[in-house]
Amino acid sequence: MNYRMMFLINALVVVLFGLGFLLVPERVLGLFRTEAFVATQLVARFFGTALLALGLVLWFAKDITDESVQRGIGIALLIGAVAGLIVTAMGTFASNAVIRANGWLAMVLYVLFGLGYAYLVFLKRESFSE
Repeated sequence: MNYRMMFLINALVVVLFGLGFLLVPERVLGLFRTEAFVATQLVARFFGTALLALGLVLWFAKDITDESVQRGIGIALLIGAVAGLIVTAMGTFASNAVIRANGWLAMVLYVLFGLGYAYLVFLKRESFSE
């Protein structure tokens, strides 16, 4: 596993979710059994816009060869994965849970990407071009 592959996979996942939240927020929110009020749909569309932008940044970042830049992006994404896992767990397990179904899916994605970036940042020492 290298940064290029992680950025590519991450880009595809977040672009798919981003397009879903942006174009059909009521359906995506429905997958998590979250109320789809007008305000919630608007916030979901903002979230979709951010995910789409992140996915495009990652798509272009996959071709970066500077190891210090790769590592910096990897650290940022690791921190983001940990924060996302915490927020998703709070939304799923709180007494007034907002995410009522399929929260495990988001948590699994955050754990997998977090582990991947932790491996690349802390354990992997080979260069980008392997």
